[in-house]
Amino acid sequence: MNTIKNAVLLIDQQSQWASAYAGRYKNLHVHTLAFEPLLQGDTVDQGLRQWAVSLLHYDLALVAVSPANLSWIRSQLYYARRHLRTPILAIVRNLQAIAIQDVLDAGADDFLHADSLKTELPIRVKLLQQRLHKNNRYHPQPETSTEVPNANDEELLLNESSAPLDAYTAAVAARYAAHGQPFQQAKNTVVQRFEKAYIRATLVRNQGNITRAARAANKHRRSFWELMRKHNIDADIYRVSACPDSHQFVKISRH
Repeated sequence: MNTIKNAVLLIDQQSQWASAYAGRYKNLHVHTLAFEPLLQGDTVDQGLRQWAVSLLHYDLALVAVSPANLSWIRSQLYYARRHLRTPILAIVRNLQAIAIQDVLDAGADDFLHADSLKTELPIRVKLLQQRLHKNNRYHPQPETSTEVPNANDEELLLNESSAPLDAYTAAVAARYAAHGQPFQQAKNTVVQRFEKAYIRATLVRNQGNITRAARAANKHRRSFWELMRKHNIDADIYRVSACPDSHQFVKISRH
């Protein structure tokens, strides 16, 4: 794949406003597709695998995100990203900066404000395409690959086996040492990243409930909250209850 020409705009019940953005933007053709029907399978993981496979038919997937579906979209991206090979561009509407950052952390490759989509989409796609080629993202890797992960993938690594984790740790340590960074400074940097990734991952698994997340982390609720404040993490965006019941991340079964 040399260029991004065929894109799909994923729309759920809370993002019908984005249907107006289907069409052609220079060399990019944007189709629309309902989000929910893609999530099919006997288990959530199986459903997300099938979703990732469905997206392989497209060069790019656009995901419409607003406060109404933020928690649901973030959960889908977070749990599906280990299977995703298609780049994701979030089309955001009425989201604060911290919420946009969490969408990117969950698995989106870039974002674009809805009100500037028609003028900026071709530019953002070109920049995204250049970055993905540079990072070799167009060449799918086996799920069992022991390739050293990127230094920005700490949160994803929480779900990995010991081999990739060991490789990642060794790579980070070697990089800091090679650049002459003092031991304590390098250690503090890694600890800060770990804390932030761990707190976010725990909140995701507990749907934004701070008490349950703190208990799962075996920390006092106040200590857990202090870490959240330290890293400017807002629990509200992880609460699935903020979305309609039909959008909650639950087991999916065939009928």
